[in-house]
Amino acid sequence: MIDHHLVGNYINGEWTSPANREIFNSINPSTSEALASIVMSSSDDVEDAVRFAKSAYHTWRHVPAPKRADYLWLLADRLQERKEELAKLMTTEMGKVLAEAYGEVDVVIGFCKYMAGEGRRLYGQTVPASSADRMIMTIREPVGVVACITPWNFPISLAAYKICTALVAGNTIVWKPASDVALSAKLFTEIIESCGLPTGVFNVVFGSGSTVGTMLAEHPDTAVIAFTGSTEVGRKLAQLAGLHLKKISLELGGKNAVIVLADADLDLAAAGIVRSAFATSGQRCTAASRVIVEASVQEELEQRIVTLTKKLVVGNGLSLNTDVGSLANPAQLKTVEHYVDMAQQEGGRILCGGYRLDKDLWEQQGLFYAPTVITDVKNSHRIAKEEVFGPVLAILRAENYEEAIALNNDTIYGLSSSIYTNSLHYANRAARDLESGLVYINNGTSNAEIGLAFGGMKQSGNGHREVAYQAFDVMTEWKTVYTNY
Repeated sequence: MIDHHLVGNYINGEWTSPANREIFNSINPSTSEALASIVMSSSDDVEDAVRFAKSAYHTWRHVPAPKRADYLWLLADRLQERKEELAKLMTTEMGKVLAEAYGEVDVVIGFCKYMAGEGRRLYGQTVPASSADRMIMTIREPVGVVACITPWNFPISLAAYKICTALVAGNTIVWKPASDVALSAKLFTEIIESCGLPTGVFNVVFGSGSTVGTMLAEHPDTAVIAFTGSTEVGRKLAQLAGLHLKKISLELGGKNAVIVLADADLDLAAAGIVRSAFATSGQRCTAASRVIVEASVQEELEQRIVTLTKKLVVGNGLSLNTDVGSLANPAQLKTVEHYVDMAQQEGGRILCGGYRLDKDLWEQQGLFYAPTVITDVKNSHRIAKEEVFGPVLAILRAENYEEAIALNNDTIYGLSSSIYTNSLHYANRAARDLESGLVYINNGTSNAEIGLAFGGMKQSGNGHREVAYQAFDVMTEWKTVYTNY
């Protein structure tokens, strides 16, 4: 059990207690146990963090990129040493199962190593000149202070994608993590601190997105906004970035679908669908929230999905036999209940789940919701259009490939799509036709790898990508140098 403690900010190499006395309480969603109190930052705290980050930038930007990358090699080692501690804390604080938490730490370790390698690959170009005795080259230069604003569903990986890229590029950072995972953010910060970064290069401020996030976005000395979260908040940040002419990277929501054609391996498809729908209790931007199945195999597929779903063990993520953990907070539980009720009112039929698990099953009140499968869903239903961010899967029928693609693309989102088929013809057509930043053939919607561009089309993002070298497009500026000799 974690002791009840107060979490403050990390500014200019020191842990500080904000002047503001407004408190947010972090709760274990599996037990309702109070874990910590987080002091919400004031405008003065944000001002201090940005000021020190700006001051440190003028020195940090001149550290050679391979030397900056050395800190990430060390960070990978330090994360490996404290992997178990960090994974258990993430599970305790946001409810995901322990195996997923271990996996998240492994991903961050791998990404640290990948991005450290980019410290020797911040490539530019040399270009033939149109006149004699002249050389032309392009080089990447850092931008300045990067404001990183991250959500609670992946407490450290979504932050690491931004932080590691910004550091290697030569920027300094002010990170605002989600308050729900403040203890995980604090431990991750302590591990970063142990690597010996120069003071002021990396800073952390806690607080709400509507106040602290907005202050960071509006601050005249932040040059980049790097945000992962809801499309609604992303739109507001994009407006602020446009107003202040800042660079901005947005990784937003999704309404991801798995298409299953009549020729597919239905056992393979059902297994991939269930993993994609219910991992992290459906609280992933890449979670499968829709299945679009050809009518001739709909009943067979539904039987397979329901059989696998009913086998899932729901409970405290710290238990090794748990498959699906709790929802992260009471607001998310209410959202899930609302969408399931609405789906039934609109004509959806529940095949399994559809209810909050009996509180009497747990020592204390936990935020557990049964993995839910709903069929007879029409494309006009809100459950087919809007992001639920919970363990709810909607099944839609299509008569053929063309209708399946049309249903998949008929959404404001475009993050991840999947198709199961044994036809190379349809697999290649889908790779072309699906309006998604990520496309999977015979795999679920949530299985990305390090080193490949991650991000979405339409309102799932603003065109920038993470998890690969393409992330430098937002973390650097291009400079063209002309030399006459």
